[in-house]
Amino acid sequence: MQKHTSAKWLMLLLMLAAFSVTFMTRFVWSPVSGTVQELLGLSNTAAGAFMSAFFIGYVITQIPGGVLADRAGVKFVLSAGVLITGLASVGMSFITTYGQGFALRIVTGLGAGVVMSCCTKVISEYFEQKDRGIAFGILLVGPTLGLTIANKLGAYLLTAYSWQDAFRVTGYIAIAIAVLIFAAVRNVKKERTAEKVTLLSGIKAVFTTRNLIVVCLAGFFYMFLNLGVSTWANSYLANIGFDTVTAASIMSVYSVGGIVGSLLTGIIVKKFNLSTKFYLIGVYIALIVTTILFGFQTNLAVLNVVGFIYGFVTYLPNAHLNAQITKYAPEGMSASVMGVQNCIFQLASIISPLLVGWTVDATGAFQTCWFTLAIVVAVGILFLLLIKEEKEQ
Repeated sequence: MQKHTSAKWLMLLLMLAAFSVTFMTRFVWSPVSGTVQELLGLSNTAAGAFMSAFFIGYVITQIPGGVLADRAGVKFVLSAGVLITGLASVGMSFITTYGQGFALRIVTGLGAGVVMSCCTKVISEYFEQKDRGIAFGILLVGPTLGLTIANKLGAYLLTAYSWQDAFRVTGYIAIAIAVLIFAAVRNVKKERTAEKVTLLSGIKAVFTTRNLIVVCLAGFFYMFLNLGVSTWANSYLANIGFDTVTAASIMSVYSVGGIVGSLLTGIIVKKFNLSTKFYLIGVYIALIVTTILFGFQTNLAVLNVVGFIYGFVTYLPNAHLNAQITKYAPEGMSASVMGVQNCIFQLASIISPLLVGWTVDATGAFQTCWFTLAIVVAVGILFLLLIKEEKEQ
């Protein structure tokens, strides 16, 4: 079936805006945290808890958000989610106590938690399967884009105006995007399903469908690597003698490589008509090699080159893992299934930093983290091998 050719790129741009702004509201805390911590007399633990609070809300609405998107439509659920995120961010500019801030950060996460499921449903509706890798690749630039804007804009507003203005401006941007989504997004026509979509429908679909469960588990181990690198790479670089600015510069090169990889990965598979399954297996093997390679460099010039390549390779799988979810999800349940997938991925986000840190503490050698991450990716390959491929529609 020909998808909505004239509208699909506009819809994808709106989804990218929604996804990016939730990362802005998530990470605007980072550049202002020191100032707020001092003014409110917060401990380091309390300041860190503001970020954890966001993820509490974020995880809570993953599955319900997917169900609502499948049942009520993306227009209402996504605009409401982004609006809640924006309003809560504006609310952060008025806090005077730790409890107020913690509660509002949870609410910020609650709104953001529906976004990925909604974006998935839009991509599923507007893009053919063969183009979804490209669409997800573009969408997944959102996290890096949102993080970059949050750090730059937040730092500027903090310096030029106040920490309150950093939250307000970020919130206003989110509110504006919510209004734009409500005005421009047409509700995806409700698809027929064999049964009524409930909170358990996505869970049942994932754990009773071979391809869905193995893709989710392969993605879990991929996300384990991704979060492990994000958490520990800067500390590793500091451990081998680089100062904070230089380490951040190397990881910026890594991020640029990631953006390029995310944008090109769908095009590569479509252009060369590659099997998604074997493409992912090949990329996972490349991840093992580049993980070890990056973890054993000490020269700055080499680290910049290898860092770019590592970032490029690291961001190749994500778009196709998500596209596979839409391929194997039951008709009319792409958002519900994505909600479950995101919960599984977020579990990796929680476990990875802790487990990798434990391996470093246990061995006393930072290189252990790179071996740990490489082994985890190898386990992911075992699940990719279990995918039973079907012909593209």
